[in-house]
Amino acid sequence: MEKYRHVFERFATFDNMYDGYLKARKHKRQQDCVLQYTNLLEDNLIDSVNRLQWHEYHTGQLHQFYEYYPKLRLISSLPFYDRVINCAAHNVLWPIYRKSMYEYSFGSIEEKGPIRASRTVQQWMRSYARKPGDWYIVKMDIAKFFFRIPVDVQLRELSKPLDDPDMVWFLEQAIRCDGRPLGLPVYCTDVTTAERISGIGMQVGSLISQMTANVVMTPTDYYIKRELQVPEHARFMDDMMCIVDGKKAAWEVVGYVDDYLRTNVGLQLNDKTAVIPLGKPVEFVGRKITPDKIELRRQTSLGMKKHLRYVREAYGRGEVPLEYALSVIQSYLGLMQDCNNDALRNQILEDYVLVRHSQDMLDAAE
Repeated sequence: MEKYRHVFERFATFDNMYDGYLKARKHKRQQDCVLQYTNLLEDNLIDSVNRLQWHEYHTGQLHQFYEYYPKLRLISSLPFYDRVINCAAHNVLWPIYRKSMYEYSFGSIEEKGPIRASRTVQQWMRSYARKPGDWYIVKMDIAKFFFRIPVDVQLRELSKPLDDPDMVWFLEQAIRCDGRPLGLPVYCTDVTTAERISGIGMQVGSLISQMTANVVMTPTDYYIKRELQVPEHARFMDDMMCIVDGKKAAWEVVGYVDDYLRTNVGLQLNDKTAVIPLGKPVEFVGRKITPDKIELRRQTSLGMKKHLRYVREAYGRGEVPLEYALSVIQSYLGLMQDCNNDALRNQILEDYVLVRHSQDMLDAAE
């Protein structure tokens, strides 16, 4: 493996920190934390560089909150000061890790994403439906992925291509965050009350955590493709699918992958893992995929309609601006871009009428 030196020298510079600031503030320029940072921009950038070069940098206190769509999950948000530094680190590190990424890893990678993932899987389905063999789809999902990856595994995989102690020092600061426990039990039904576990898990919601998740899973991708010699394998973060000849062989792949994850990564598959005959619908990247069509999952479409109804009503009450209300509908239309959901698309466009109510109407409604 090629080793990279002098990465920290390119990271801890004023120009790179400014590029990190531009990336961190994207679509957030009017937030109070961004405005406060920008008010003393040069001082903050110089302070960041100095603290990094003197090894005096420590991650600020995380702001933790719960996200309820598409499912309940704990999000840990960094202070904007630290987000700038993380984005600057991503600028120099991602080109290194990107070179070794598995070809069909689609999560959090530019020019890939869920649309390309679903189209690739459908193309495979069509191709193998015409080939001789008893083909099955192996659908695998990792239990509590972001909250179960051991910290030592994260640092081990991130350090492999680096011959740069200073950069490894920074990565340890970034991975350990503010020192609070971030892990969760495997069998956890309520993340709001579960006890946090030290030594495992990562801060969810930053470029560094997304990059780390991909780096940690890359050896698993190559194990499945090269060692198990699976004909086709795709991954979107912790969501994996393979095409295998024979039902018995498919379940053997499940066993081998689970053993590999437990032994080498400290993770395990969850009970959503399934073996499905080729031609039957397979849920992957939020879509229901068959050789003939791609549709949104029922849960996704119901959640979408519920969210759009909330935004429409909030706009009517004057609680959200027009720009936000329009960005939401544009986002969902983009989500359906590759899906055979014409009826759903037409219904959404027909129902999503934005009308700002006057104060008299709001008072009368109360």
